[in-house]
Amino acid sequence: MTVPDFSLKTSQTTEWTPTMYIASAWEQYFSNHHEGLGTTYERFILHRYFEKIKRAHSIQSVLEVPSFGMTGISGINSLWWAQQGAKVTVVDENERRIGLIRGIWQDLCFDADFIYQKPDYSSLCFKDKSFDMSWNFASLAAVQKPKDFLKELARVTKKVIFICVPNKWNIASFVRFGVNKQSEVCSGAIRPRSHRKMVGGANWHCAERGFFDVPPWPDIAMKKEDLMEKIGFKRLAQKMEKKGERHICILDYFSGKNPDMERTILKYAFLENSPRIFKRFWAHHQYFIFISNKTNDT
Repeated sequence: MTVPDFSLKTSQTTEWTPTMYIASAWEQYFSNHHEGLGTTYERFILHRYFEKIKRAHSIQSVLEVPSFGMTGISGINSLWWAQQGAKVTVVDENERRIGLIRGIWQDLCFDADFIYQKPDYSSLCFKDKSFDMSWNFASLAAVQKPKDFLKELARVTKKVIFICVPNKWNIASFVRFGVNKQSEVCSGAIRPRSHRKMVGGANWHCAERGFFDVPPWPDIAMKKEDLMEKIGFKRLAQKMEKKGERHICILDYFSGKNPDMERTILKYAFLENSPRIFKRFWAHHQYFIFISNKTNDT
């Protein structure tokens, strides 16, 4: 099996990047479901935005494409929509991964369509306006032609396009990559202004944008529990383990094994309503909600 390397290669550097880690380590999570606090937090924060969009636009069908970009178990971010009764379609460019994703959904007794897509996302195999909503989370690094891809999203979507990208202004980004644009993971993944321009036009407008995923820990490609140990907070990490937070996975929430997980995880969400200037430099992601001008939704 060949795992795609989405990192940006230059003649000047071969330094490790978070995207390289995600691309090489994804399969281990299907055998060891421990995702860590950071990934689990991201998923529950996403649910808040899903709920908001669902209420405003009566979403009944959802397309997640591409589905790969987050650490942890791939292809499960749309489980919330299936739980709410929406028709879900998940698209991935790795045939083995799409099979493993299907297995996770089946184990939880949730239904979805799982579609293999060649890495060129400039053409999607769906009819016009097939879905009420299309979306993705931190996965545009996999897209070779983002302009063509976003046009395709607009074609196959009826109401809402929800795009989430890494926050290029996050202070950890400067620490990891510096200010040299050549060392960015993928320019298409962190230039939100270009996303607005590509999706915008006569038929779509950007109704809302902002910074989100603002936990009290920094944005690093490492389990936050491991970080605490490495920087000297071993006792805190051990305390988390005793509380059952050391080995966590949102699958336990969806299976009913840990119905209180959402309340436990969201106790760390006290910074989500911080002033925008703070979130600009601390939030891990940015989001954009595009609304079709041809829908009667309000």
